[in-house]
Amino acid sequence: MLYTWFKIFNRIDFNALGLVSKTYTLNLQGIGQKDVLVTKGITYGITYDGVFISVGLNDLNPFSIDDRAIYVDNNNDVYLGIAVET
Repeated sequence: MLYTWFKIFNRIDFNALGLVSKTYTLNLQGIGQKDVLVTKGITYGITYDGVFISVGLNDLNPFSIDDRAIYVDNNNDVYLGIAVET
C-alpha cells in the first residue's frame, strides 16, 4: 500500500513537554486542518479520525491499520501515513 506521510511530532521534543498527551492541530496538505492526539504510555501513539495507532506495535515500523500508518525515523520524528488510492 502507498501512503502520503505527514510529520506529526518529534519524540524528544514531546518528552521535554512533560505531558502524557497533547492534541496537535495540523494542516495536512490535500486533506485540510485536522486534529491529531499524541499519547505517551509504554510507547507513543496517535489518534487520527478515531483510529489509534501505536509506534512500533508488533515490532513493525511502519505499523499500519485501517488505511493509516505510523512511522518513526532515525531522528525520532513520528509520521502519520494516510493510504493513497491507486
